[in-house]
Amino acid sequence: MFSKIIIKKIAKIITVLSMLLLSACSTSFAYNNLPWLSSFWVDDYIDLNKSQAKQLKQIIENTRNWHRQTELLKYKQDLTNLQAMFNSQLNKEELTKQITLAKGHWGNLLDYASQPLITLAKTLTSKQRKELIDNITADINDELKEHNELSLQEHKDMRLDKQFDYFKQWLNKLTPEQVRLIKAANEQHINTFLLWQDYKRDRLRALEQTFSNLQLDEQQFATQLEIIITDRDAFIGDELKAKNENNLVLYINLLIDLNNTLSKQQRKSANEHFDDLMQTVNELRND
Repeated sequence: MFSKIIIKKIAKIITVLSMLLLSACSTSFAYNNLPWLSSFWVDDYIDLNKSQAKQLKQIIENTRNWHRQTELLKYKQDLTNLQAMFNSQLNKEELTKQITLAKGHWGNLLDYASQPLITLAKTLTSKQRKELIDNITADINDELKEHNELSLQEHKDMRLDKQFDYFKQWLNKLTPEQVRLIKAANEQHINTFLLWQDYKRDRLRALEQTFSNLQLDEQQFATQLEIIITDRDAFIGDELKAKNENNLVLYINLLIDLNNTLSKQQRKSANEHFDDLMQTVNELRND
């Protein structure tokens, strides 16, 4: 129940943490106006009454303040660590550890927000619960419909274009060797979209069952909902885990291979992006 804008921006700054790019201006705006912006997104999924809307706004405001005080400093440290690795000989084990650590920050956010969100969920009427489930289901169906409009090769080509755009943002013009490395990694990348759709449906099914089970007492309801909110691994199957691991290894190997091919100008460009990201974190912390 967080604003789509800030979720995307925070997710990016976490994953940079596997080297993603972030817009400082739009991020600061979304971050500082999160309680207000969230209402536009939540309205797409559920019609809250005035009391619930006020409760949600307070949850988001408290979470943002906690995040600013405790989590952003961790992001800055992650960026510092990654930049130091980038400017030395990248070590596969250390890079894997750092990326895994950075991705774990998302779990911290969910852990903090879970109890207040559960308290809010207890106030939802059966009509509101059905509305939320129906709208999330519609989103998932729309994603699948859009995905099925393209072939697997077209999806692979689209991903390759995004990879080129991404690395050009960091490095500017790519050399023929760098283009070859990116193409080779993209060819080996496993498309996990359908498995992620299964994951989303399993998680949503668990939410629907929790909402509809009238025999659950208050503590049982809270316990089940906490698992749904915070324990992503409980819904990720072995096949998806294995393919995610395979793709992570491919990505880390690509970063290491690319790092060995960088010119002085490309390294300068990448360092400027790291500096911009750290400036963004500083601005978010001080606003």
